[in-house]
Amino acid sequence: MKTECILFDLDGTLADTSIDMCNALNKVLTKYKFKNVDCSGLKTHISKGAVGIIDYASVINQRSIDSSLLRSEFLQEYSENTFIYTKMIDGMEKLLEHIEKNNIKWGIVTNKHSKYVNKILEGFALSNRVKCLVTGDMLQETKPNPEGLLLAANILNVNLNDTIYVGDDERDIIAGKNAGMKTVAADFGFVNKDYDIFSWNADGVIKKPMMLKDFLI
Repeated sequence: MKTECILFDLDGTLADTSIDMCNALNKVLTKYKFKNVDCSGLKTHISKGAVGIIDYASVINQRSIDSSLLRSEFLQEYSENTFIYTKMIDGMEKLLEHIEKNNIKWGIVTNKHSKYVNKILEGFALSNRVKCLVTGDMLQETKPNPEGLLLAANILNVNLNDTIYVGDDERDIIAGKNAGMKTVAADFGFVNKDYDIFSWNADGVIKKPMMLKDFLI
């Protein structure tokens, strides 16, 4: 069967959102006189969401930080500065054009909430191109639970085994497998280089977006 659909994770897979998230965090850390975090170091914690990001700040500061206090202020700061330095992953636009040219549906399934995602898609002028968007605030259970992927497949009316999910975190691959989709790990994303990405047992691993062409039937 021909590949019907490709679904993407957002942070680290379709877009590099790390600088805007890091700047928002550091602004709040500075306010409370905490040590700032290094943006490249923060990248590998972004997939864990706001709680994981605050936990990383605690590690850097070698002391526990009240995540409930910082979390709301961090998210407010980030909501006001969501699309300043955020950029599409190099080669991703070319891949999307290839997908569209071949009449393959594509969408995004992310744990990130819609108010941030919509600003990013508007910034990239993708709002009218993406065929399906599933965000964390639409779900009862986020990844690694497959609920979001199953919802996307239902919205798009595609066969699960003719759908590919691309992500840069092991939870993406687990969710994709549990949904009955083919899975591809994005080794260009926010991947901790100490991790063995091949241990995730994805159906494929790509070093750059256009390598996904090799997995399309």
